[in-house]
Amino acid sequence: MAENTIVLLDHEHTVVYDGQKPVFDTKNKNPELFTALAVPLKYIHSFSFKIANTLSDDELAMKAELRMYKEGGLDVQKEYRIDFIKYELDHEYLIEAFALSLDDFNRYIADFSYKIDVVDFTFPRFLAYEALYKTEETKKSNDLYIYISDDEAFGAIYQNGKYIGHRIINSLNAISKRTGLELVKLKEYLKEKGFKRENYGLEETLILDTIVEVFSKDIEKIVYSVNHKRGLFGLSGIDTVLIDFEGHSLEGIEDFFSPYGFEPVIKPLTQHTEQATPSLSVLLEYVFGLHNGADFYQVNLTHLERKKPLFEYVGFRYLVETLVITVFLALLGIFVSYYLNAQHNKLVILEGKVKKQKKKIEKLSLRFKKIKKQNDQLLKVKKELEDKIFVYDTTFRVIPMIGQISIKRQKMMNDVLKVLKKYRLSASSIFQKDEKSFEILLISQSDRRGDISKFMHDLIELGYKNVMTKDITYEDGVYKSKIYISVKEVG
Repeated sequence: MAENTIVLLDHEHTVVYDGQKPVFDTKNKNPELFTALAVPLKYIHSFSFKIANTLSDDELAMKAELRMYKEGGLDVQKEYRIDFIKYELDHEYLIEAFALSLDDFNRYIADFSYKIDVVDFTFPRFLAYEALYKTEETKKSNDLYIYISDDEAFGAIYQNGKYIGHRIINSLNAISKRTGLELVKLKEYLKEKGFKRENYGLEETLILDTIVEVFSKDIEKIVYSVNHKRGLFGLSGIDTVLIDFEGHSLEGIEDFFSPYGFEPVIKPLTQHTEQATPSLSVLLEYVFGLHNGADFYQVNLTHLERKKPLFEYVGFRYLVETLVITVFLALLGIFVSYYLNAQHNKLVILEGKVKKQKKKIEKLSLRFKKIKKQNDQLLKVKKELEDKIFVYDTTFRVIPMIGQISIKRQKMMNDVLKVLKKYRLSASSIFQKDEKSFEILLISQSDRRGDISKFMHDLIELGYKNVMTKDITYEDGVYKSKIYISVKEVG
């Protein structure tokens, strides 16, 4: 069978429904299919309360259970299945909670003609009427469903296609006891004559008065509930009253509403799926739609859920997760151990290479120090040689000039040479202008420009006057300056 097929449990038979045609089966329980059961309201406890809209659904479930025990009259000695419907008001939730005890659940299914092994979904009948609203147009109505059967009766209020409240009224068996009429006769009266006095004979008026008295009080209770919902949901009234009574209406029932200012359209529930009654058809459509993803209100009060596949249990999932984590950690430990050993071996090899490199570096460092020491010594020798070469070069260039200078100026030449040597300066020419003055063209290396000034200063210190220069020029990497010197008197 298709996965979307459902089974509805009834006292006389199971009803298998695939969305097209119901199949009545008195033997096969079809335990593999999604199975549902409607429980009469006399077994169900209900309690409504308001609560802050900041709570999660899990927190609401816990609060609902606590309130049901504390204020809803549940027996702490009994086991209950509790569920709720949540309505969003302005800044709070309206919670309508329901509870079904295990004892009542077992008591109800014990009367079935066959053994029930599993019930996936147990619900109150009044929620099923939501399946009748198949279009947005049908939802634009405020409706009252009056359900009447042998053992159960209630009024269910719907606003815009959604259940918003209910009220339990007298069942046919209860009315039968009140009136003294046999159940079969009572049902005959209601179906054929309703509440119209002209439909009854004179000898039947007393019975009618008793029936009317019971129904008038029941309708009064329902109207009270409707008025109560006005303040909560802004219910504007009742547009339609649908009678769910084995496909029949109740003639004259509108007279019970007129004293309260209601003039609804009265009509029987005519939902019909093949050979199923309207009441059963509604249940089938509701359970089928819910099982296949319809966004209906639902309250599940079952105490006989099917055993889930092992993998769906939280404990099993935790066990599998634990085993997976354990295996993963074990494999991870093996991998880490292998990785660490491999890295350790690499580290040992690298440490050996580092030691070798360190020894090479030490050898190279020593060699570098030796080379540096040798280099320093060579630089020192180089400097000494450069000084000698400078002196020799200057001397050789000046020697030819010396022969041309009179002995009288020999002292001046010696002084000039002495100072030139002191500052490692070169003279490209020495020119005697007259007996008392000379011109010397000095050359200085680029980094020794200041030595020209020192040269002039030292000559002044030696007694020469008018030691001066007009400018110092820079050309081809050297400084040049023409120095003018007046010869001092020779004693």
